[in-house]
Amino acid sequence: MHRARLALISAGLLAATLAMAAPRPAPGVAQNCPARATLLVEHFIGADCLACWQVAPPGLGAMPVAAREWSLDWIAPAADDAAMAAGALPEAAERLARVNADLPARMASAPAAFDSVTALARPSSRRRFYVHSSLPHNGYMGVQMHATGVWPAGSTGWLALVELVEPGVRGTQVPRRLVRVLVGPLKLPAGPGAKNAVAPLYGLRWPENAHAENLVATAWVEDAGGRITQVATDRCADPK
Repeated sequence: MHRARLALISAGLLAATLAMAAPRPAPGVAQNCPARATLLVEHFIGADCLACWQVAPPGLGAMPVAAREWSLDWIAPAADDAAMAAGALPEAAERLARVNADLPARMASAPAAFDSVTALARPSSRRRFYVHSSLPHNGYMGVQMHATGVWPAGSTGWLALVELVEPGVRGTQVPRRLVRVLVGPLKLPAGPGAKNAVAPLYGLRWPENAHAENLVATAWVEDAGGRITQVATDRCADPK
């Protein structure tokens, strides 16, 4: 995890902050994050490929996302003077490697972009997975992941702050859900019952160049092979 962007604040203080925070309205951004999604689209873009960020669909890095599909965007680091170095996340390359170990090398050649489509698992009555967050305050957001039930062996939880970017903003022609901060892997319950439930609580610091009003706390589960099987946030709804 990127320690410069992560601070673990006292659980009592954060718990109080979360408890007192009123539910936040979703930002006015048309984004795909339906609770009952069956597919996840991930866009990976190298920080030195500004054209990949700006490309119109169906170009690489801009695969279209349907109304009932989730999406995540990642900017992988390149040179320090790369056009999008300010938005790059070291964990993006690690996530790309979990999708396929050969992909980081593929991103080293032009065009430095890749799209991944993954089928999400159907919800199970034997387990629950959700996330909630506090209001942003002084550069931090309190984020808590909750998980109960029995999960497949090797499954891990992940917590992120995702910035919603509208088409036409920062040169993108498609809506983006850009991962800005990532924490993980986090342990999931070791067995059934309330005594095995997990609820890790973090204070996540967002980058100075992020727009706090468009940040969304997001959590997901990855299986032993790195495939994302479930995604959750406290700030989106199914399309009507």
